[in-house]
Amino acid sequence: MTAVRLNYCAVALLVLPLIQCGPYPKPQRFGDISEKTKFITVQLPRGANGRVGSSVPFVAPPGCSPTIKSIAENYCVNGTYSAGSTMDLAMTLNVFDVTIPTRTVTLGIQTNLNEGNATTVTAMTGGCATILKQTIVIFLLDGEITACTSGGGKGKYDPALPGYVSAIDLSGQLKFTSGKKNITDYNYSLPGYVHAGNRFDMGMAASVYNSSGDPKGIGVNSTFFITMNNTAGSLFDWRIFVGLSTDSWAYPWPVVHVNTAIVDTVIHLKV
Repeated sequence: MTAVRLNYCAVALLVLPLIQCGPYPKPQRFGDISEKTKFITVQLPRGANGRVGSSVPFVAPPGCSPTIKSIAENYCVNGTYSAGSTMDLAMTLNVFDVTIPTRTVTLGIQTNLNEGNATTVTAMTGGCATILKQTIVIFLLDGEITACTSGGGKGKYDPALPGYVSAIDLSGQLKFTSGKKNITDYNYSLPGYVHAGNRFDMGMAASVYNSSGDPKGIGVNSTFFITMNNTAGSLFDWRIFVGLSTDSWAYPWPVVHVNTAIVDTVIHLKV
């Protein structure tokens, strides 16, 4: 899987953050599965013969669609699964705009597998959405992030992986403010990749880092991270995480560390 490192930071909270204060941020592995991760099991319907049929649709969380979000979550994962002499899986993540609920940003993967090895990959993209817009640290930091995806389509074989890759484009805007002071106002645009290889290895990951502000004034270091990949070599278990990690300061006060999960889930397809 190809990770993309970007000059970019990201933004606020949809839930109360875990705040850690100190002269130095504590070491962490941002995006790891934790007690806050939501596990969703999706039972794929079976036919009269007791087997999962062709092009069986699924959604998670229950009740959502690519255009209608659930009451509790700001995202929807939808797709189809088929099993025969080969297996086909399509899975798409839609993250909804925080102010215009009919607007989404889309990232998805479609692949065919023969004995666990990919024979093709197609990336699905489209749309723009403000996925966060909120106070990050009270009296110190507000932020807003807009994310857009484009490109994709049918991928090509890359023998260096080995596997298939489809190139996509990630773009958008990031803003950080402290009161009326503008700390970051950044338009980003960069390449990314959706990948499907051997032994059920597939998905995508991208990370973005930015440092803005004044070391002797107000500033923020931030990492924005997106991952959508299957876990432990299983076609039926998917880790999906979109999140932000920030270290903000107002010198000479201590650094304030905040982790924010925008999407934090593991989806299990039960066949």
